[in-house]
Formats: sequence, structure tokens, C-alpha cells
Amino acid sequence: MATRPSEGELPIGGAGLGVDEYLEFLRKEYLADYIRRGGASVKVAVVGDDRVAKRFHAGLTAAATAEGYLFAAVDAASVRVHLVDQVFFAVARQVDWHALAVRAVRAAYDQAAFPVPDAAVLGGAPGRTAPGPSEVLTVASVAASYDVNPRELYRSVRRQLEQALLGDAGLASHFRLAMLRLCQAELGAGDVDVAERDAVLGWLQGERVPLQALRSALIYGRIGRHNAGALLASLSRWLPTVGAAGLVIGLDLTRLAVGRRPPVEERHGVYYSKATVLDAYEVVRQLIDATDSLSSVLVAVVVPPELVTDEVRGLPAYSALQLRVADEVRDRRRTNPYAALVRLDVRLEAIP
Repeated sequence: MATRPSEGELPIGGAGLGVDEYLEFLRKEYLADYIRRGGASVKVAVVGDDRVAKRFHAGLTAAATAEGYLFAAVDAASVRVHLVDQVFFAVARQVDWHALAVRAVRAAYDQAAFPVPDAAVLGGAPGRTAPGPSEVLTVASVAASYDVNPRELYRSVRRQLEQALLGDAGLASHFRLAMLRLCQAELGAGDVDVAERDAVLGWLQGERVPLQALRSALIYGRIGRHNAGALLASLSRWLPTVGAAGLVIGLDLTRLAVGRRPPVEERHGVYYSKATVLDAYEVVRQLIDATDSLSSVLVAVVVPPELVTDEVRGLPAYSALQLRVADEVRDRRRTNPYAALVRLDVRLEAIP
């Protein structure tokens, strides 16, 4: 039987856990319980091998999907993670906003006592442009099936949508307005056309949408570092109301360890200066500090071992984050899976 790594090999995380062991722990204790009940958590996984990292990402994706969560992968190699608005845009581009709007509209019909058959649920590929209103969900179609006045039905359904969205003070105001417009577009009543719906989708995904195109949606500002955190929190809070268990974000910070850019012909994606590395740590620090106000979200941050000890580009260079994840009291022989930072031990994995 192999021995545990020595103390010197694990300066912060204590003894290591196996990838499968830790994924099962996250699934059972967090995804199936704590996060599902409205909790929020940020976990840092120190992964020392590329194959183990891929295994962790794949396992987390599968576990989150199986438990009914929306999963979004954010890689520092392709997303400027030192900017929280870019993190939000990366998540938003992986959300099937059309499917979520369909669920919200179906719930509104249910509340108005005009339930729509399950066949109305039309999913789609995340990140694509949403199709036109689902015919079976339009007010005209539902009114005809129940033989009621379409205008009266529209008033009832819109009232339910406004109560569910505009009445939720826990959602950011612009998020509430954006979701209301996307839901109204599904009703096919003509008050939200395709151009306005697409403008709202582009705004959510970080596209350069003219503000004039958003005026009819009562949205007068762009998403930036000042409000992206609130929108991310709103998304995770809103998801359980439309049938999802919550939000899981896989945040890979491996690229932060690259201190010197390769030759031009070998470069790909985003590279970070020391200043932007610290900004990225600040984004993670803010997420950790916000867990008391966040709901239904798990952020799994992956870092390579060198970022645990490197005093120039690693956690020691930003004590505000290091102090939040380092365990001052720990068992040298046994790790605590509930800790904020956990070392995933390669030796425990039978990797082909």
C-alpha cells in the first residue's frame, strides 16, 4: 500500500483525497443537500496532474447535471477571470435562457389555473440564439384550447409573471426586468418583439448591444464589474424557481501559474500579469465573502500545486484569499473534506 505524501509536499491542504472520493463527497453533502436547500459554497481543489484535473472537471460536470444543476465551466485560459463581469458573461453564454423562460411561463400559466401540457417544454443548446415563441405557449394557443378571451388570459399570466419576478426583492432590478422580457416574448402577444428579446439576450451575454435597443426593456446600463456579481447571485437564486436545483461553476485557474508568455506562434487564449493574477484572486475572495448572501450555488476552483506555494503568483502573494482557505489546524494524516481547500491526491487514482 502506498504511503501518504509527506508534510512538506502539502503546505496547506493536509493529506490528499482521491478525485472520486471527493466528488462523491461533494455530490452527497453539497449538491444533494446543502446547496439544494439554498446554501452556497466556494471550494478550492489543488490538482497536480492534467489527467486528474480532466477527471475532476468531467466528474463535477456529470454530478452537477445528474443532480439537476446548471453547470458552467469557466477556464482562465479563455476567460479573463480577473474581471467578474467576464466571469458572468462566460456563465451566461452557457445558459439556455429560452428553456428557463419557457419553464417560468409554464409556471405562470399553472398559477393562473390554465396549465399547459408538458409537451410545451422545449429545450435547446446552451448559448444559441433562442427560437421564436413556442406555439403551444402563446396566449392565443392556450386561450383557444380553454375557450377563453386571449386578452383576459394575457392579463392573468402577465400578472403572475410580474409577481414572481418583479416582486422578488432578492433579484437585481435589471435581472428581474430582463427575465420578464424574455418570458413575455414566449407569450407571443406582441409587446416584446424578436429584436428586443435578442437585445436582452445579447446584453446578458456581454455583446455590444446599443443601449437604445434596451430602452423598451427599461434597461439603461451595461453589465460591468459594479453589477455583475449581483446578476450572478440573481441567476443562482432564480434557477430553483424555474425547476433547476441551482448553479455549479467550475472555475479553472491553472493558467494563472504561467508567468512568462510563450513565443507568439505558440500563444493561445489569455495570459496574466502579476497584477491581473491578484485581481483574479480578489474575484474568488469576493465570492467566498459573499456566500452568506448567495444561494443555491457551488463554485469549484481548480488550482495547480505551484499556486499554493509560489510567493510571486500563488496564494501567498494575496494573503486576503490565502487566509480564507488555509487550514491553521489540521491532521497531517487525514484531510478534512469540508475544508475550503483540499488537495486531490494523485496516488489514490488508478488513472489509465
